[in-house]
Amino acid sequence: MKKFSEIKKIKRFNEAEEVKPNLPSNYEEMSKEELLGLISGGKKELQPDDVNKEESENEEATNVSSPAKFFSKLFESREMAHIYHLQVNGEMGSHAKHTALGDYYEGILEFIDDLIEIYQGQYDIIEGYDVIDTKDTMSKDTIEYFKELTDFIKVERKCIKDEDTHLHNIIDEVLALIYKTLYKLRFNK
Repeated sequence: MKKFSEIKKIKRFNEAEEVKPNLPSNYEEMSKEELLGLISGGKKELQPDDVNKEESENEEATNVSSPAKFFSKLFESREMAHIYHLQVNGEMGSHAKHTALGDYYEGILEFIDDLIEIYQGQYDIIEGYDVIDTKDTMSKDTIEYFKELTDFIKVERKCIKDEDTHLHNIIDEVLALIYKTLYKLRFNK
């Protein structure tokens, strides 16, 4: 049996040495999710290249519009085509322009309707549509507006998942209608 004097004294908690967790040197820069992953044993220390890669991926994700913004832009295009259609005057080629814009605003609505109904059937009801404000676009040339619209669609269609090819097929039809309209506006006079 040991004597009391032979037993090491146990330090009280407040006298114990400070325990430092085994964290990477850049732990202060890590997100909450990364720290939780590290604590659960999942993630290694991030290198500077990894941080830059994650930042650029986050920037890309935030630059892509939401489905509501994407669909709102399509609604805007229908409204703008109708306004352009009604503002055509008696200049050379005006009847061709009037007809081309009429074909667009009549045709686009069915594509928008199909696109949104199918999307909502697959996912959920879309909320948060943008209010259509034509003040900025009214001053644009008709052809310029439709060219910018194609650029917008090509970039912002990323808000729809790649595997949703049934939705991307409809978006392709929208692009085809826009290009057909551009052809009529540019070459049918």
